Amino acid sequence: MAAALLASCSNDGGPPLAVSGVKVLAPLPGSDAGVAYMTIENRTDAPVTITGVSSPQFDRVEIHETSLVDGVSQMRQLHRIDIGGNASVTFQPGGRHIMLIGPKDAVAVGSAVTLELSHSQGQLIVSATLADRSPGN
Repeated sequence: MAAALLASCSNDGGPPLAVSGVKVLAPLPGSDAGVAYMTIENRTDAPVTITGVSSPQFDRVEIHETSLVDGVSQMRQLHRIDIGGNASVTFQPGGRHIMLIGPKDAVAVGSAVTLELSHSQGQLIVSATLADRSPGN
């Protein structure tokens, strides 16, 4: 599950965002949706807004948030994520997460997955290895 920050551009030339704890999990048997978790840190004083995510290995990528409403777990799509200056946001089970929908033919456990996060300061490209979605992941 090694991940690498491949590119992140900002107006001043320095990377405004840093990524850690990347985990990309394959769809469960019978499902067409995998999931990605990570922490994104804004290293600038100015707020940054994540405006979208894509991946060449999946037909669609969406940011979702799971919440508990009246004792029932509900998931809704988010169209943007605001990260305050010198703050971070965590994508994790039971909260915000990135859904990877419609894997393309070549996607299999152990293959490389690229996530392209568009944000208000440019683009952040993250590479990770697709892991098995076994209990505990």
